Amino acid sequence: MAKKVNPELLKLDKRILSRRLLSGEISEKDLQSLLKKIPDVAENAEEVNPDGNEK
Repeated sequence: MAKKVNPELLKLDKRILSRRLLSGEISEKDLQSLLKKIPDVAENAEEVNPDGNEK
């Protein structure tokens, strides 16, 4: 079963934005404007220990 993909999220994908910048579809100014709209969710981050050991 295929996952449903939100087309709006694809516009913000790092690789797609890079390609759009290179092709001239968007400008650096447009990109900065988009980035300002993205909320900062750093407080939702959780530290993960790749070794699996508790600190």
